[in-house]
Amino acid sequence: MAFPAEFLEELKKRNGIVDVINSYVPLKRAGNLYKACCPFHNEKTPSFSVYTGNDEHFYCYGCGAGGDVITFVMKAENTDYPSAVELLARRANLTIPNDGYNREASDKRKRTLDANREAARFFHSQLVSGNYPEASGYIKSRRLEAAVNRFGLGFCPPGKKLFNYMTDLGFKPKELQDAFLCNSGNYDIFENRIIFPVIDASGNVVGFSARSMEKKPADGRKYINTNDTAAFNKRRNLFALNLAKNSKSDYFILCEGQTDVIALHLSGFDSAIASLGTSFTEEQAQLIRRFRSKVLLCYDGDEAGRSKAIPAIKILNDAGIETKVIALPDGFDPDEFIQKYGKDRFELLIGQSIGQMDYRIGKALEGFDITSADGRVAAADKLAEIISASPSPVEREIYTEKYAKKLEVSPESLKSLVETKRKKAQKGEQREQERALIRQSAGYGDTVNRDKLRMPKAAYAEEALIGIAQINPEFIAKAEKAGVLTVEDFRTEFNKRVYAALSECVGAEGRFDISFISDRFSADEIGRIMHMRILREDLSDNGFEVFRMNADALRGCAGTGTSGADSFGDIRALIEKKKKSDQPKG
Repeated sequence: MAFPAEFLEELKKRNGIVDVINSYVPLKRAGNLYKACCPFHNEKTPSFSVYTGNDEHFYCYGCGAGGDVITFVMKAENTDYPSAVELLARRANLTIPNDGYNREASDKRKRTLDANREAARFFHSQLVSGNYPEASGYIKSRRLEAAVNRFGLGFCPPGKKLFNYMTDLGFKPKELQDAFLCNSGNYDIFENRIIFPVIDASGNVVGFSARSMEKKPADGRKYINTNDTAAFNKRRNLFALNLAKNSKSDYFILCEGQTDVIALHLSGFDSAIASLGTSFTEEQAQLIRRFRSKVLLCYDGDEAGRSKAIPAIKILNDAGIETKVIALPDGFDPDEFIQKYGKDRFELLIGQSIGQMDYRIGKALEGFDITSADGRVAAADKLAEIISASPSPVEREIYTEKYAKKLEVSPESLKSLVETKRKKAQKGEQREQERALIRQSAGYGDTVNRDKLRMPKAAYAEEALIGIAQINPEFIAKAEKAGVLTVEDFRTEFNKRVYAALSECVGAEGRFDISFISDRFSADEIGRIMHMRILREDLSDNGFEVFRMNADALRGCAGTGTSGADSFGDIRALIEKKKKSDQPKG
């Protein structure tokens, strides 16, 4: 175990799971548990449950995420186990014990963050040194002088200067390659480019976006962004979030690029953020939802910008974020608009921002001839599809009334069409969740237990044993003493690792807590372990005889099989449990 059990118990006591999760996503009480739309995938019907009591844990019936408060922070912050523990320890003003864990040797993320911090300082010093007039001239030409210190802008000079500087500080070439600062030939990846540091919400420099100073770069790349590293994933980060989260505005302004964000901040619109060299993602929407419930979308005012806005609106909508659109004139991006018309005119655009429903419907109507009967019928069908996606009955009613008049149809007929599509979509979502659970049970696309599809019967028996062992940890020693089951009886590699970890921690502690083994598994693997437990919790009998029967079944398996159907009964029980939890409490 990486940390002493007593420390982990105190850590979790001071970081109640409801309080911690509620700081990321709003929870609502539902009987003996708490519910929310899952912060790890987009959904309209809450599948995310938080269980309190002596054994606090969470589980999502939609995506299978699960675990304790440490696992939650691992997933929410996209970090490893020790970093999650350190974050929670800081939150609770707890001192981490020195024994039992060698951070310097094992925490690759920390070393990457250290490298990024030193690289950012180097880049910044080079830009402000005045030794590179081309870089200084570019900053001046783009009116970015005021942003240099505020955003920590920098410059990566040619000639392996970063590599030499970093190795002098003690960083190894492999560490610089892992941090995406240098390539395998030890050349600086961002050479001769203006540097925009990417800083996360906790103030860590997690990566960089490097812009060419040439209009047409020789390599054809206007920007080079940090690849995925131990500290960075572009799908899970947003440029300037570290600054925007402190804005007094109750909304974020979501832009396409860094220069747009900087232009807005320098003009007083300090809630601007941008995605990083990728289309807007579900993970970024979940990150936004931690800090704001409203977004003003401000993409470029050309066809490309408008085409990117529609999928971004859907992602934000699915995440439960109120969205409006700042409609820029054709051919303008936010930076160009402010340069030409000033911040007062941009303030007017904010006041005239269009509701996302009006924006999406307006775009949809452009494709129909509503002067003809056939065109109105087709348009009504499309509008009903858009309106039905709204979770608010008031919003659905308002837009149904509004556009029924525009299409010259009765509000009642359009409302009927909206409700029909809504019910169909809900049934489709529920069926897909059930299919996903069944596919998971059978092992299709399983990236956690890759042996499951090949050995479904053995895997099912193993999962039942692991689930029961979490509920009744004393069965592990009892089974071994009676010769009923040992670790060596397990056939799939993942489940064997899990049972070995359970055996070790239960043998040492005499009881089980998921925190005791969290350091040995990824967040997704912990979710799978919780899944095994959840499957068993509502079954009527998890006694030792049932444990013995599954052990006998495992020992009797040939190790292969063509069907995982034996597990479908438990999966159906899980589906019924989710349906029951979705019912409103009286």
